[in-house]
Amino acid sequence: MNKLNKDWLICPVTKEKLIEKDGDLISSKYRYSNSGGFWNFIPSSLEELNAPIWKVWNQLQDNGVSSYKHSPTNNLGVGPRKDFMQFAEFCNFTGMVLDVGVGPQKAPTHIEFNTKAGVTFVGLDPLAGEQPRDFTFVQGLGEYLPFKDQLFDQVLFVTSLDHFIDPVIALQEAKRVVKNNGSVCVWLGEKDKNAPRPSVSPEWYKALQIPEGAEDPFHYRRFSVDDFKTFLPNAGLKISEEKIHIVDEWRKNCFYRLVK
Repeated sequence: MNKLNKDWLICPVTKEKLIEKDGDLISSKYRYSNSGGFWNFIPSSLEELNAPIWKVWNQLQDNGVSSYKHSPTNNLGVGPRKDFMQFAEFCNFTGMVLDVGVGPQKAPTHIEFNTKAGVTFVGLDPLAGEQPRDFTFVQGLGEYLPFKDQLFDQVLFVTSLDHFIDPVIALQEAKRVVKNNGSVCVWLGEKDKNAPRPSVSPEWYKALQIPEGAEDPFHYRRFSVDDFKTFLPNAGLKISEEKIHIVDEWRKNCFYRLVK
């Protein structure tokens, strides 16, 4: 189900209205195409995406793909996962919902098992993933959302915010596309730095390379809940609700509802 209303869209870089021409959507500087049944809004010709920091990000993405392939149940919302269901209950989905960093699966847990009527899910991810999806999908970057202002009732970051080079920019974009009376729901997984490391790591994990400048094989920088809260003033958002689920003595899942 990939029914994308073109009236929702703008150029993710210039923020101008897109014009359809020869089957593509174009702005004054950029062209976006539909192949494989979904639109690709990654502005590949944007000079910034050739910067060294984005090359690091691309390597981290490749490492993430390896984890999804070799250990999907630990790294994706697959099946009726309790933690994803807890987040869905916290969000209490309503109206138009954008999931930023939705992942590569056909439908993550919180979308697959949603029972609320009248909810339309739109997912955005840099990975094309499994196609077709069970929701409206566009390929894109959270820092460059291809949607017009105040389109969505909710914007979600489901364990995805700590995968951005600059989380503040992603939050600013979320604020732009969410309605004034809407909310941005964020799930942060926090792990104690003193947590014991696994005694044995699988071969696929040991083969991963940590790119220069990155903190680990999957994150440019891991940030704490306290760090996250310092991002919010610059993003123009504030916490209206939070809920903490203790996983074990080392880990917890932190849910936040943000408003303008």
